[in-house]
This record gives sequence, C-alpha cells and structure tokens, in this order.
Amino acid sequence: MHIGVVGGGISGLYSALMLLRKGLSVTLLEATERLGGRIYTFHFPPCGLNKDPYFEAGAMRIPCTSMHNSVFDLVRYLNDHNPSEMKIRWIPYIMAHENNVAFVRGKKRQTNDMNLAAELGLPEEYCHQSAHDLLRGVVGEWISLLTSDFDYGFAKVLQYDEWSFRQYLRQIHQWPHAVIDFVEMMTSQTCQYDLSFTEVILQYMDFGTKEWVTIEGGMSRLINAIANLVGVQNIHMNAPVKGIHNDPNGKVSLSIGGFSPRTMSFDKVIMAIPLCSLNILLERPRWSFAKEQAIRATYYEPLYKMGLHFRTRFWEKSSRPCFGGQSTTDLRIRWVVYPSNDVGSNVSGVLLVYSWMTDATRWSTLPFEKRVELALHDLATFFGKLNGGLDVFEEFIEAHDIYWGSHPSTGGCMYLPGQFTRFSEESSRPEGNISFAGEHLSRHHAWIVGAVDSAGTTVKELLKGNFCEAKL
Repeated sequence: MHIGVVGGGISGLYSALMLLRKGLSVTLLEATERLGGRIYTFHFPPCGLNKDPYFEAGAMRIPCTSMHNSVFDLVRYLNDHNPSEMKIRWIPYIMAHENNVAFVRGKKRQTNDMNLAAELGLPEEYCHQSAHDLLRGVVGEWISLLTSDFDYGFAKVLQYDEWSFRQYLRQIHQWPHAVIDFVEMMTSQTCQYDLSFTEVILQYMDFGTKEWVTIEGGMSRLINAIANLVGVQNIHMNAPVKGIHNDPNGKVSLSIGGFSPRTMSFDKVIMAIPLCSLNILLERPRWSFAKEQAIRATYYEPLYKMGLHFRTRFWEKSSRPCFGGQSTTDLRIRWVVYPSNDVGSNVSGVLLVYSWMTDATRWSTLPFEKRVELALHDLATFFGKLNGGLDVFEEFIEAHDIYWGSHPSTGGCMYLPGQFTRFSEESSRPEGNISFAGEHLSRHHAWIVGAVDSAGTTVKELLKGNFCEAKL
C-alpha cells in the first residue's frame, strides 16, 4: 500500500512516521522549502555577541499537563531512535517572572493592579479586583470541571458553543462591555472574546498551567528529529499539490506543481493541511454541503510575531530585571515576551513582540521598515531610558517578523460561535480513500498536541481492518 501525505507540518510528519513504522510505503509532499508549518524557529546570523541568536516565530512552549502527554511521548521516541546530536532536550519555559509588569495608560504597574479598574472608570463593583481575578471568577469552575473529567466537562462546555465568550459574560454574568474590554486587554488580545465560548475556555484551561517547557536550541529541532526518521527519500520539498482526483480504480491521484510538475497516484491520501489550504486547490472533489461550509468558514486566528535582536539582555540588567516571562501593554506591540533561552548569560538576546486577533491584523498592511520602527518606538516607551543612558534604538541589531495570516498553508484554527458543534465531526470524516489530519480536527486548536493527536486518530482509522493499531 502506497500512502501520500500532503503537508509537512507536524501532523503530516507524524502521520508519515507512524505509517512507515508499520512497513508501508509513504510519500510526503510539502509545498514549500521548509518543513514544520507553524513550528518555526528563526535563527539570526551568528555574531560575536551570540553564536546562535534565535526566536520562535511559531509554536514556542508546551504546558506540562497530562493533556499534552502525547507530545512528550513522541519526544521520548525520537530521542530513543535518533543519533545523539539530534536528541531533544527540554528546558524550562518561563511563563511569568515576579518582575514582569504591565504598561497601561502611560505607566508601568503590577499585573494584578487593583486600582486600574477605578482609573478606567469601571462600575464600582468591579473596581476592587484585578483583571485576572475577575477572569478567574468566571472560568475557574469550568476549568475545574474539565480537569476532573475532560469528556464530561467538554460536553457541558459545548452547551454554550453557540455563544461567544463575550456573550456569555454579558448574559450569564451581566458584565458591562467596558469590564469585558478591560479583562480582554489585560489577559488576552483585542476581539479574542468574540470567539466561541468553547474555544476561549479551552485556551484558559491550558494557560492556567504552572509548569511549561520549551526545546533547547529551538522548537524546530522537533521537526528535524521527526524528518530524520521519516527519511529524505520519502519527503518531496517544493511540491505544492494543485489538485486531487478520485480515479476509477479506487486510487487517488495528486497533481503536483512546483519545479517538476507531475501526477502521483496513491492507494490512500492524508490531507494534513489546514482547511483554508484545501479551499485554494485548483481541482478537488466536492463533498457534503456541511464539509464544504467548514472548508469555507472555519476561522483561522491572525497571529503576528516580531523578534528583535539586541546587543545586550538589558531587560535582565535593569532595576527590575525580567528573567523570562512576559509583559502586557496597551501599546501597539501588546505583549513583550522575554526569552527563556540563555537566561542570565552575557550573550545578546532576542525580545519577542507578540500579538494576535485584531492586534495582529493591524501590523499586516504596513511595510517591514514601518513595523520595525513602530515596534522599537513602543519598546522605547515601555522600557524608558536604560542603565547608563542607553536606549533600545542603540541596543538594536536586527529584526525579523512573520504575519501568519499571509501563509495559508499553516494553520491556527480558532472556532467562532457554533463552529465546534457544526464543523468538528464533519471536517474529520474521511472521504473514500482521502483522510484528513491537523490541529483544526482536535480539541486543542493551535497546539502541537492537537496536531499530534489528530494524526494519531487519522492513521489509526486509516489502518483499521488492515494493520495493527497506529502507534510508534
């Protein structure tokens, strides 16, 4: 049996690895010159200040909870079967540091500032709690329910799936819009609460985790380790699929563009690409109305990241040094993420400016030079003058950024109200010898574990009745 896997993100790579371990013939087709999808470590050129300055342009952290065990299991397998130089080493990801502050209305303040709500003129009953306290009072019971029995809790959460999180706060908790905007600004991103109630609750379930990890040397090492076991002979780069055809003999043909246009025939195919990528194929079968609607309408969250390389790690040397963690602001940059690699060292460092939803789209129309100018301006506003009179402009070396909304082959699914109940099951259903995989088909959207779990489910179903269960 020859199986084609379309998409070289982690879902496609993991699918290919499982199939190869069962002795099947596998060809993986990746449209671009890079594997990994939304797992993407960007490395700045080595310099005298740092041999390997880098930042995570995509996935950057994993919560240490049982929900993410399949990722840790995968890494153990990769370490057992790869040469020593490709072994993956976990290091702590510092989600929060005691010196992290917020910057709102022109001044720095504690992230749990109890006075900010009053300064903003919110109603009296909300003026003696921080934004985080207000949020915990709403989501705490749901997170406890999911933690104690996820399947039962998820069924309960789905009862509100037709609502946005904002609507839930308005109707169930009678929060005024100003209070919702305040909590959203301090804990999330602009318009995030217009996503489905289900989506936002699941996000906060993960972000309530205390312990996090990342990969030493960058998250792309995970992709490299899987690709090494899949084998270069089984991976075709720069091979964008242009069309899918069901052949009379029951096989599936893929029309491939790129440098060497061709057609390849497979017994079965796994489409491990986002639904928005399916939507732009030139030719493909037309499926049920519900599946076609999911392909058209599934929402993908805008995401923007800029890594700024600085000569020194000045944020670790100020009067309130930040050794990792993040700061939220009401500036255009919204979130400043301090690196968790090389913490406390004397090498140069890379700060990450991070935004999503409406905050991300604001960056997308600007030229690169303007984006860098705005980011540096806001960082200068946030940090002020540094020790010795230096400022961020003098410390700055170079920058690189990515707006993921301009990369349709990479996903970050975030359902709108009603889309979990309408689209999840239909999007996952195989169509003859064509199967589907990806984080959008899981309960953990935009997480590595979602892509891994979806791939495992898809391969298991594909092999049913022919081979043993899909496991590494």
